[in-house]
Amino acid sequence: MEVSLKDRVAIVTGGGTGLGAGYARALAAAGGAVAITGRRPEPLAQCVAEIEKAGGEALAIPCDVRSRPEVDATVQKVVDWKGKVDVLVNNAGIYPPGPFLVVEEEQWLDVMDTNINGPFRFSQTCARIMTENGYGRIINILSPSAILGFAMVSAYGTSKGALASMTRGMAAELGPNGITVNALTPGVSATEKFVELYSEFGVTLMSKGLPLGRALEDEDTNAALLLLASEAGGYITGTNLCVDGGMTSTFSANP
Repeated sequence: MEVSLKDRVAIVTGGGTGLGAGYARALAAAGGAVAITGRRPEPLAQCVAEIEKAGGEALAIPCDVRSRPEVDATVQKVVDWKGKVDVLVNNAGIYPPGPFLVVEEEQWLDVMDTNINGPFRFSQTCARIMTENGYGRIINILSPSAILGFAMVSAYGTSKGALASMTRGMAAELGPNGITVNALTPGVSATEKFVELYSEFGVTLMSKGLPLGRALEDEDTNAALLLLASEAGGYITGTNLCVDGGMTSTFSANP
């Protein structure tokens, strides 16, 4: 199945590095014009340069998802750039590990403001534009911790669980407006942040315990992302597509 996003305009939050940059590249390779947001300008500029070198079209917009004025201004810049927003990928998130008994309330609230309130802000602003146009695709990036209980990441898991619930609620409300809302759950991946926290050995060890026995790569999520972002996925809404090597649905005895 060949998916085309020609004439579509997408926003990817947290798109400068890691899986977010992979999502941005995939959307652009499919023909979409992609606005990439994040807190750090340098990775955004680098990702845009990579997309443009490959013949795609992209725009870097520094933005902190914790700020409603910045979110609204970012979406307006995209509208000024291309006249609309068709696809939103809520990928921005923070992942501070720590024991539940000692996590500071300030840190807990910051995780919630970034990982659940940020998608709320972007989704609400973009959905109003999508409603006017009668078309939209919103994709919320989850985590296996939204489904399984993981030690040391209670704040992160809670925020992703809330985002899963918000996905279903938004799908129920926005469907009549021509907007689908779905979630995508990637599995263990050797991103810079994940390796920083768990080491390359830790990533390898976790991956070996999966039925497929390896970590996720950017290409593994591309087909799922493009399906949910395109007209091909027009009858899919309110669901969570797990691209996790079986992590959330199996118990593997692999060594």
